Amino acid sequence: MQAAEAVIEHPGQPLFHSLAGTPHAPHAPSRSVDLLNRIARSWSHRAQVKKNEPDTLIDAGTDLPEFLEHLLPFHEHPRYQALDTDTKMRILSCGWIIYNEKTVAIELDIVSPVCQDILYDNVPGLDNELSKEIVCETLVDEAYHLLLVKNANRITRQRRQLEHIRIPQFALVRQMREEQDRHMPSWAGLLVRLSTAVVSEIFISDYLHQLSEETSIQPLNRATVAAHRHDELAHSKIFSELTRNFYHALGSTQKGFFASMLPKSIHWFADQELDLWLDVLQQLGVPGAQAMVEECRELNRVALDRLDYSGVVKLASEVGILDSAEGHAAFRNARLI
Repeated sequence: MQAAEAVIEHPGQPLFHSLAGTPHAPHAPSRSVDLLNRIARSWSHRAQVKKNEPDTLIDAGTDLPEFLEHLLPFHEHPRYQALDTDTKMRILSCGWIIYNEKTVAIELDIVSPVCQDILYDNVPGLDNELSKEIVCETLVDEAYHLLLVKNANRITRQRRQLEHIRIPQFALVRQMREEQDRHMPSWAGLLVRLSTAVVSEIFISDYLHQLSEETSIQPLNRATVAAHRHDELAHSKIFSELTRNFYHALGSTQKGFFASMLPKSIHWFADQELDLWLDVLQQLGVPGAQAMVEECRELNRVALDRLDYSGVVKLASEVGILDSAEGHAAFRNARLI
């Protein structure tokens, strides 16, 4: 490894220090700092953990489904349409469980490790007390979200007798880790995860909005998602502003690498998770599950069309990523611009 690429991998030691040859100069655009300050100061009033949690006794019986049918990646397939009502209800209940477990995966495998990277001073441009304060608040939020969705899933599993269903690893996490394994420098793995966290936090509020105001599903489910989304609207702003600060503190090599990772992260988030769904459908004993899922593979090719990625493109433009040759090419080749 070249001296310029040497990294220090001990917690508390910045991974990027030796890449630039000298410590990174502080770069904190005043508008970003002002916004982060306002968000940090408003946390005690905004954070759902400071409020009453959804009433777990809210129950509309078993007639209302747990989830929206049109969010199933195979809902229009004739094999699904031909299933009996009870089987469909069990599949919809698993859809709700999967929806929540994806939240768990994002919080535990992507966002929380990035917050730890920031607290250990491993991310240039964010080694300041304001960034650390707001990251600590975010970690408290995320822990509360885990409690919310785990409680919701426990209730659904008991109500629908689905305690035996196990959820495999999500493609979003698997693809992120596979990408990390392709690159030798430790800073590259950190930037892969950082890119995935930024994209996930920008997208997740829209992901949650799909259910947060939906009256046709179980009331507890709607209330759970609404409470979670309230925090995530703030997190989207937080991670956008953190990006403005750390991106300009990167060296040129790292800027190009981070720019190339953002489009990949968008595609990972858009994945329809068909392999995971096949596993779950087989656990349920759904007839024809293999054929149905295989015939829906084409959906993953157009999954991006169902995702509003304009927020990520706007952020990339505003921080200057699209002004670089590498960044513009990465977004263009991914058909995002």
